[in-house]
Amino acid sequence: MKILRKICSAVLCAAVAVFMVCSLAEGKEKAGALSAEDFVPADTVAVSDIIEGLTARSAVVTEMTTGRVLFEKEPQVQCECGHYAKLMVLLLTAEKIDSGELSMSDTSVVSEYANSQQGSQIWLDKGEKISVEELIKSVSAGNANDGCAALAEKVAGSADKAVELMNSRAKMLGMNGTVYTDCTGMGEGNVTTAKDTALLCSELAKYKNLTPYLTCWLDTVRDGKAELVNLNRLVRTYKGVTGMKAWGSEKAGSCIAATAEKGDMSVCVVLNGCDSQEDMNAEAKKLLNLAFDTYEIYTPELPEDMVKETVVCGGEELSVELAPKGLYPIVIPRGTYRMVECDFTAEEKLDAPVKNGETAGEIRYTMGGEVILEGKIVACKDVKKMNFICGIKKLVYNLLSM
Repeated sequence: MKILRKICSAVLCAAVAVFMVCSLAEGKEKAGALSAEDFVPADTVAVSDIIEGLTARSAVVTEMTTGRVLFEKEPQVQCECGHYAKLMVLLLTAEKIDSGELSMSDTSVVSEYANSQQGSQIWLDKGEKISVEELIKSVSAGNANDGCAALAEKVAGSADKAVELMNSRAKMLGMNGTVYTDCTGMGEGNVTTAKDTALLCSELAKYKNLTPYLTCWLDTVRDGKAELVNLNRLVRTYKGVTGMKAWGSEKAGSCIAATAEKGDMSVCVVLNGCDSQEDMNAEAKKLLNLAFDTYEIYTPELPEDMVKETVVCGGEELSVELAPKGLYPIVIPRGTYRMVECDFTAEEKLDAPVKNGETAGEIRYTMGGEVILEGKIVACKDVKKMNFICGIKKLVYNLLSM
């Protein structure tokens, strides 16, 4: 009887367990929870399917330190520039501050032009004085048109001159699909592309002193008279985010340029023309995660035996230290670090004179037989050719050293 009860209890427990598993599975399916595909490593997922499935009409994902484009979808399609133009004003401001021509504590006197700006603003009064720092806040977090106009005038001297500088700087950065017709980006004719915006963000990201302003969620300016709310929701929902800007319009849809850091990687995601803010934020996070999960930075390591080279000088053999030239970090698929192989060729001996920076060989890095990076091996110092006077000096020095 006891054995029968034990058997019944075991069968009942098994039935309950099966029921619970089935119920959880059903609930998971109804809730749209993770499927088996979500547990597939990022590098085995069809990235093209992810990119094509975006609601964004145009998108680009780049690794900013190397400039490598990781993913893209119609990256050169022109669209409204909108508040992205303010990133260029911020770049010009950062460069002026870095050169010492401008400081955060400098003040700007609000012009009639700045006061006349409509749309998003901090309600500046004509003739009002406001610091450069507060204007940076209003542009970074608040997308303020009047603040942007006042800042542009302070940086360039006038609104027209600011537009000239903006277009000139865009050309220098290779932003060939971008045209600015006013400093706020709100007027007719202001256009840009996802690719160009990524180039702009990569340059602006170099100025770390602006990061606190670009990642600020809530703030106030003008002694609390104007409140700033950042439309880039990722500044409080995505770990490692370092800025940039979100905005939208009926014509352009929902747009975002977001930058983030994780380990050695710095990634920029630009999405233009998303169906909604919810889609925009979700897709930006998905692409950031995809980039960090799929790729990593490889910093070239030098072979231990590539240290010195022999130089024949007046019949005597000397040694000179060697160093690589033309090497830089690159992006590689995550997990393939150990697959990188290094090979170098160097002259067995060099004849003096040898100049600092003179090529002594070549170095290359390969993965699976394919060259992924190559550079030169150069001498680190000068070695003069031995002449009669140098020979006498060396002989005397050697005799005195004995």
